[in-house]
Amino acid sequence: VDTAQAGDEVQIILDQTPFYGESGGQIGDRGYLSGDDLVVRIEDVQKEANFFIHIGTVERGEIAVGATVTTQIDRACRRRAQANHSATHLLQAALKKIVDPDVSQAGSLVDFDRLRFDFNCPRALTPEDVEQIETLVNTWIAEAHDADVAVMPIAEAKAKGATAMFGEKYGDEVRVIDFPGVSMELCGGTHVTNTAEIGAFKIIAETGISAGVRRIEAVAGPAILDYLKVRDQVVKELGDRFKVQPEEVVDRVNAIQAELKDTQKQLEAVKAELAIAKSEQLLDTVETIGNYKVLVANLGEMDANATKTAAERLLQKLGSGGAVVLGAVPGDGKVSLVAAFSPEVNDAGLQAGRFIGAIAKICGGGGGGRHNLAQAGGRDASKLPQALDQAKGDLHAGLS
Repeated sequence: VDTAQAGDEVQIILDQTPFYGESGGQIGDRGYLSGDDLVVRIEDVQKEANFFIHIGTVERGEIAVGATVTTQIDRACRRRAQANHSATHLLQAALKKIVDPDVSQAGSLVDFDRLRFDFNCPRALTPEDVEQIETLVNTWIAEAHDADVAVMPIAEAKAKGATAMFGEKYGDEVRVIDFPGVSMELCGGTHVTNTAEIGAFKIIAETGISAGVRRIEAVAGPAILDYLKVRDQVVKELGDRFKVQPEEVVDRVNAIQAELKDTQKQLEAVKAELAIAKSEQLLDTVETIGNYKVLVANLGEMDANATKTAAERLLQKLGSGGAVVLGAVPGDGKVSLVAAFSPEVNDAGLQAGRFIGAIAKICGGGGGGRHNLAQAGGRDASKLPQALDQAKGDLHAGLS
């Protein structure tokens, strides 16, 4: 395409550019290209071989191949990237100092609003490790170390102790970013001229992403204000909702959790009492098979714990030779099944675990347990009557 108009999305190659093209984990610059009655907003810059591809949208005017343009980088975004990239270097130095000298980079992302650093490490970091790393990085920031940037032969850089990323291919000459006494790395990215420009550093997450590889996510520089604003707003909203001061939010949440736990216990107790009361009414439906007493019933809407309580209570009521199989529908179309067998029923060759597991398959589920008491579940409540009919038939066959 030789020309593009206002509204067109474009990819532009310039003969020279101050824009940084995405590489080394750092995203490309943003900014503008301008000319006579021309404005092109650049949202990204990609580096392909020796070409820098400026990706954006024509906001005004027309641009054509061969046109002369003026470039303008978004300085605010560049400063954010610089802060995050330099913070990444300090982070790796802190990891080597606090966790393990053999820590090595396994990947990274330097964005305008955050940074991510993947590293090889044989163990998980403790909360104390994370706190010490964050403190050390912020100490280096406050100490205002100047950056010494130099291009030199790669052999010289390695001899000076510069850190290189494993597996990365470098040319005969490399660019070295050195914060003397703190960090020295081979790097082609943008950086602060002094660590004090970073402002502050905050780790927001530390996780494992694969065997032997950990990941730290953090924010630095101006991005910390965005991070804190979000969390400050959350704390304020919680304080308003709970009618407490921000510093009292945690205590209030703990109190609510304790109240909820107590209420849950009370609810479970009420459900158990309801199950027992409902089960008492089922005693009139007991069938006698020789010396055995069999009860198979559908309790309707009842949760699994309450159904288990009812089965245990009914078996206790039936006494010697008792066999109880109960089904219920806790909700969401699911099925709960319980079998409770007396020792005499076990002696007849029926085991609760195996028995209820087979019945549960009819409802699209499974389960099992001990020989005298077992629970199972299913996904198809419409099959519960069929399952209970099968249970009754199997008990008759096994105990006759």
